[in-house]
Amino acid sequence: MPPSATPFRSSIIRFTAVAVVALAACTTTSLVNMWKDPNGPREPLNRVLVVTLRKSPATRRLWEDGFVASLKRHGVNATPSYQLFPGAAPDTVALADAVRSRGFDGLLLAHEVSASNETRYVPGYLSAEPVTYLSPWTGHYYAFYARVYAPGYLETDRVVRYETEVYDAREGGRLVWSGTTESVNPASAEAVNKEIAHAVVPELVKSGVTRAH
Repeated sequence: MPPSATPFRSSIIRFTAVAVVALAACTTTSLVNMWKDPNGPREPLNRVLVVTLRKSPATRRLWEDGFVASLKRHGVNATPSYQLFPGAAPDTVALADAVRSRGFDGLLLAHEVSASNETRYVPGYLSAEPVTYLSPWTGHYYAFYARVYAPGYLETDRVVRYETEVYDAREGGRLVWSGTTESVNPASAEAVNKEIAHAVVPELVKSGVTRAH
């Protein structure tokens, strides 16, 4: 038999510890530090070689493709380094030779800087939840709002920092832009790469480091 509709009684304050249900973590990436050479480049870079230093060959290709796709959407002629070096990421000498011989005017290099677990305190809070009860005297259902207290708890996040550097090959490989991104609870290499590319590439265009449409 469904409860009868009755007006809400006065609120009764109850403090009850409730279990905290953890939600599925999602990746959050932000650009936390950025530097640009105040002197250049003299002209925006338009032919850029993209190199990512990743242990997994598959992840390396995935990341380079992500940067290349984002650069091309902004009108930059970008090439992933795995097309020139399919086995492993090139060393400094091989990279410099490739840039010179193939006429690249810029180099984008991305690599991991650090990874750590960081613990933070999430404070408790009060919430109002509807409660109904059956009166043994009247036989009617009554409803009221009870204040429920969710206690504070500690939460640990996985924080991974990546650095993206851009060099002007026309001026002897001079560093012209550098940025550090911070990814919290990375869900996958693909998700992190997309977020980093979306954070970095528009800044390169905005600051005049690379060419826009």
